[in-house]
Amino acid sequence: MGREPCCSSEGLNKGAWTAEEDGILKAYVQTHGEGRWRTLPKKAGLKRCGKSCRLRWLNYLRPDIKRGNISEQEEDLIIRLHWLLGNK
Repeated sequence: MGREPCCSSEGLNKGAWTAEEDGILKAYVQTHGEGRWRTLPKKAGLKRCGKSCRLRWLNYLRPDIKRGNISEQEEDLIIRLHWLLGNK
């Protein structure tokens, strides 16, 4: 029992995303918003699984993702929180 698969694995692209696929995903999410990841690939015209689209957006394409080195204040905060909370 449970949810039926979001897609059949036949005919899906696997592996690295192309710049064209990234552009399609960005444009679709900017127009329609985040969510309903299971239906996104069909509506956007991508040959990817909904989970793959969600993970690509959340981990690589979101505009608010901070990349690069952390600041001194961020490092101090991490050290203080680790001292207080440990490895939680």
